[in-house]
Amino acid sequence: MEVNFSFSNKRALVGIIILICLLALVFYLPGVIQNLEPTQCTINGVCQHEEYANFLSEMVPIFIIIGVVIGAVVFFFMSSRLEDKSKNLKKVSDILIQFLAKDEKQVVQKLLDNDGKVFQSEISRLEGVGKLRSHRVIQRLSDRGVIEVEHFGKTNIIRLSKSVKEALISKK
Repeated sequence: MEVNFSFSNKRALVGIIILICLLALVFYLPGVIQNLEPTQCTINGVCQHEEYANFLSEMVPIFIIIGVVIGAVVFFFMSSRLEDKSKNLKKVSDILIQFLAKDEKQVVQKLLDNDGKVFQSEISRLEGVGKLRSHRVIQRLSDRGVIEVEHFGKTNIIRLSKSVKEALISKK
């Protein structure tokens, strides 16, 4: 089995390592601090428990800052990966639409605007597309597997095929 370490895989790996370090810090830090706790209350007239409590209260902002920084770093690595996927999806959809004829582009754009489903009568009302032309365009797209035609009474419902819909319509 071959494992590729691309830049996105390295980001995910760094994010996981940071998360593991944070969890280790959360679980082991209380034990370390407890070992630092003094056993005698006063030495030279100063209460050691009070000094220890003051020390911890001074360290709380530092722990908060560390947590925020780690969260920001993990968010940066994970969000850039999602942005890359959405950019690639947009490029693929633009390339797919370029291979269509003018009338076909209009039909596919109408489908995309209506979440992948319209009545055939709505397509025939597009500018420059009549009933006959819409029928022919729908037939060509159906033959290529771009759309699916479902009979609905005296009209048809035109839908993007499942694979094309997944490629062109991004999930929000």
